[in-house]
Amino acid sequence: DLSWNSIENVGTQALALFKDAPALHTFCLNLCGNSFETSGAQALAALKDAPSLHTLSLDLSENSVGDHGAQALATLKDATSLCSLSLDLSQTSLGDCGAQSLAALKDVPSLHTL
Repeated sequence: DLSWNSIENVGTQALALFKDAPALHTFCLNLCGNSFETSGAQALAALKDAPSLHTLSLDLSENSVGDHGAQALATLKDATSLCSLSLDLSQTSLGDCGAQSLAALKDVPSLHTL
């Protein structure tokens, strides 16, 4: 639980390096109330490249993710082994465009829990 710290875009870029952990299959990251913005969310979208990741939970609430960050997170649909995805994007300045991008996640056949 890394909530309510001072993690900014550089910090989320560092955390996104977990994508290179070959045996990581479950990843739960609570970053609620930190100080990152769109580029931080874009960095976390790289988790789609984690080779064994099948369960991902990201609490990004109360950060400035915005529509562009949500669009990047929608690329999690390309994660080949992902079966369960939980995203908390409350109070993130998300608008219609970001919501439309995230709606594409519904078409991922491998996702059993969303």
